[in-house]
Amino acid sequence: MKIIVCCKVVPNEEEIQVLSSRELSFAGTPWKISQYDLNALESGKQLAAGGGSLTALSIGSEAALGSSKIQKDILSRGADELKLVMDDGKPFQDSLQTAKAIAEAVGTIGQYDLVLCGMGSSDLYFQEVGVQVGELLGVPSLNNVTGIKPAGEGVLEVERTLEDEVEVLEVPLPAVLSVSSEINTPSVPAMRDIMRAGKKPVDKLDCQGGGEPSLRILQQLAPQQQERRKELVEGDGEEAVDALVRFLKKEGF
Repeated sequence: MKIIVCCKVVPNEEEIQVLSSRELSFAGTPWKISQYDLNALESGKQLAAGGGSLTALSIGSEAALGSSKIQKDILSRGADELKLVMDDGKPFQDSLQTAKAIAEAVGTIGQYDLVLCGMGSSDLYFQEVGVQVGELLGVPSLNNVTGIKPAGEGVLEVERTLEDEVEVLEVPLPAVLSVSSEINTPSVPAMRDIMRAGKKPVDKLDCQGGGEPSLRILQQLAPQQQERRKELVEGDGEEAVDALVRFLKKEGF
């Protein structure tokens, strides 16, 4: 099975500064793999272990993807190779633009059986890219996937956990699946994996990068800060719970 895992490199949210104007400052913020894409990389590694190859694909700016540290981090998580589409002229804040860039890159890579994505990215979390990629490639696509296993030649058994039920579906390949964070716990690369990562191939793809965006973000502000309040709830057990519920309802929560 030839597997392609899409992984986005995003600013580390713990290092983003909130200015007095509530605007976000990314100056000096280090880069990292999007948390949800770590689940996709782990799923790809597990499936490829049964026989197959794993290609990591990342799209973004030179600043995000040009670092050898980031490249090694991606490759140390089970990928055999890394394909990059770097375009400083596009912020890729539009899910459709990103999906078009991924679909073009997948076509450039060539034959594939499965494309894996995280449910969303740590920075924008639109939860749309995987489904849009499937539509653009003309193959089946599913989101919120919590389980994947082979079910015969060219078929996967896919589990989706919904609000009050679990779906189990047979999906023919090729396909695009967006995995939930519930599907696994991403493993931490061992030192030998990190050392081997430096010897794996990294290639830059010559792609158009998804064309013009279909939307643009006008403003991005942190929530309005509110003063913390303390409320003393007296009583024991259910009495205290009832008092807390009454207080929250009074406050409009």
